[in-house]
Amino acid sequence: MFDDTQSIKVFRVTLKKVIERLSTIKDCDVAEFVETVKEQFDGYEYDECDTLVGYENWQDISQDGEYKLNIKIDHKDAYEFTLYVTVNDKKATITNVL
Repeated sequence: MFDDTQSIKVFRVTLKKVIERLSTIKDCDVAEFVETVKEQFDGYEYDECDTLVGYENWQDISQDGEYKLNIKIDHKDAYEFTLYVTVNDKKATITNVL
């Protein structure tokens, strides 16, 4: 019979797809920025690890200006993303992802 207790694995999200998702963040309220960024990693993993790190060290981005923020999967070999963010009137926009 059919076993419905097993979870269905989502297709793996690629590095390119995460970059595309992050690049779409525009005029995001700074209070919601961290959660919005974390959502863009949904389905992405490295060596079966999907825990994000780095965002805990992000400084307060509530002031207008430009910021360079790092985030990655908690694995020593995982790619580290650098987000270039511009904040204007408490709205954050990612201008570049490296």
